[in-house]
Amino acid sequence: MKQVLVYRRKFLPKSETFIYEQLLGHQRVKTAVLTRQKPINTTQFPFSPVYVRKRFKGLTSWLKKQNFNCLHARFGPAGVELLPYAREAKLPLITSFHGFDVTKRVRESSVYRRQLKKLFQQGKAFTVVSNHMKKRLVKLGCPEGKITLIRSGIDLRKFPMLPQQAVNDDSFRLLSVGRLTEKKGMDTLIKAFAKVRREYPHAKLTIVGEGEEEKKLRQLIKKHRLTSSVKLRGAMPHREVQRELAECHLFAIACKTAKNGNQEGIPNVLMEAMASGRPVVSTYHAGIPELIEHGVTGYLVPEKSPGKLAAMIKRVLKEREKWPAVTARARAKVESNHDIEKQRARLEALYIRVMTKR
Repeated sequence: MKQVLVYRRKFLPKSETFIYEQLLGHQRVKTAVLTRQKPINTTQFPFSPVYVRKRFKGLTSWLKKQNFNCLHARFGPAGVELLPYAREAKLPLITSFHGFDVTKRVRESSVYRRQLKKLFQQGKAFTVVSNHMKKRLVKLGCPEGKITLIRSGIDLRKFPMLPQQAVNDDSFRLLSVGRLTEKKGMDTLIKAFAKVRREYPHAKLTIVGEGEEEKKLRQLIKKHRLTSSVKLRGAMPHREVQRELAECHLFAIACKTAKNGNQEGIPNVLMEAMASGRPVVSTYHAGIPELIEHGVTGYLVPEKSPGKLAAMIKRVLKEREKWPAVTARARAKVESNHDIEKQRARLEALYIRVMTKR
């Protein structure tokens, strides 16, 4: 069986379920992981074999000894890092882009931009999670014919369609899940929720995630006198996120372009909420409109607009009779485009294609 070595410098942050899911379940290739430090979150992401090499000295000869047939770098900087070793070992290199590596990093570093040009010339193939990201890669100089769209996917067995929660006395439960970082727009959501509460004083908002903006968000909650109605729950294992989805009425995430240019791909948690039968409200940001068609599979507003986000949330809460049709269409969209088994098969086909061309 052919062997693919997947390189993730840090294996594996809690938020990167999308990478873990694509390591599993292949039929025609065997995957292994290369990382630069001791693996983290191993209970959440059990996997073997994982090779730890703090330094890359001697990597070329090691690659040859291990009889790998293909290298797969996760994120643009990892592709840049691995390229010289792939060339020396005469192994095809696939690089997957996910967000910051085609936005923030490109804007910040002219050296990285030059390195990408070389990677685009010499790398065998590239994957993106959205057409929005594909256009960015082409603009940066990547040949369109080398790019394969492999959307993020979820395990639909873990996210069955759930019955709607009953609503008593307008006590709506809103949920958001994501890292507490600028591009997730949690500050926009909290400001919007302050406006929602004027009309729905019994509504509650739960935010699941951890990150560098936690202190700022707590201050914002205090400023808007929301300490009893907005809860920051920290990071949670996937099973608990599923439980939160089951107990909420509506899911919202207000993604936005950060000041440094950083953007999303498409948040997996939107797919999880849609698969679970929860109406979703989000923003016209990056690849999100490829997942959510406004008024059909969910609802969208411009990014960085608390007023418009609040108005949309209030509208959706009022139009509960539309939820069954919208959530049914949303589930069908996720089944069609974001089933992990279908996306994993696309990735495996790319592995085979790249190794066969070689």
